[in-house]
Amino acid sequence: MGRSAEMGSCGKCVRFFMFAMNFVIWLASIAILVLGIWTVVDRPYLEQLLGNDLYITAAYILIATGCVIFFVSFLGCFGALKEIKCMLLSYFIIVLLLFIIVLIGGILGYVFKDKASVSVKNAMTSAMKDYKPDTDIPITKAWDETQQAMKCCGITEQSEWLKYNRNFKNSGNKVPKSCCKNDPNTGKVIECQNSPTEDNSYTEGCYKKARDFVQGQAVIIGGVGIAVAFIMLIGLILSIILFKLIN
Repeated sequence: MGRSAEMGSCGKCVRFFMFAMNFVIWLASIAILVLGIWTVVDRPYLEQLLGNDLYITAAYILIATGCVIFFVSFLGCFGALKEIKCMLLSYFIIVLLLFIIVLIGGILGYVFKDKASVSVKNAMTSAMKDYKPDTDIPITKAWDETQQAMKCCGITEQSEWLKYNRNFKNSGNKVPKSCCKNDPNTGKVIECQNSPTEDNSYTEGCYKKARDFVQGQAVIIGGVGIAVAFIMLIGLILSIILFKLIN
């Protein structure tokens, strides 16, 4: 009789913690969903210049798992409150799979962070050679949007446009129009392609800015993914304990 009372007390404690943990997981699912969407939507033009889809792949993994976790956490809460064994078992299997996926997404974020320094520079050099002024091709749009949004020009300096892109060697232009600054009085783009200077164009290279941005995003994706995976692991352990305590 004493053992039965002890198990009942222990079960209630586990049930409470599992409910609380699933509420935390539910909040975490919203966080990773927002983070994934923000990563995909914010600076999408950079994807064309990166030459590696690990960064975006990790974001899509977080979006997909965030949606599923949002609903599965309710399953865990309801199963804990009602002490339904089949529901707890279903919860355990689904969350185990999601745990693996989220962990992979977090690791991918960190893997890309380590590769970003080299891969971003190599990809930008290759993309610069394919740039075609006054066209709508993806590489041209990516470079133009990157230079305008990040207020930069070239990879490390302006002269690289003449060095790497043959379209500028015979055109008389030294940089793309997207390297030109906006006139603070009129808001219009200053013509700077023929003779870019510090006054009429951006002189800082895009490589450092793009690398720092991507590495910062990768750290956030990796950190959040691994943190949520750890929380899910606790939920898995609690679900096993509660499953065994239910008569």
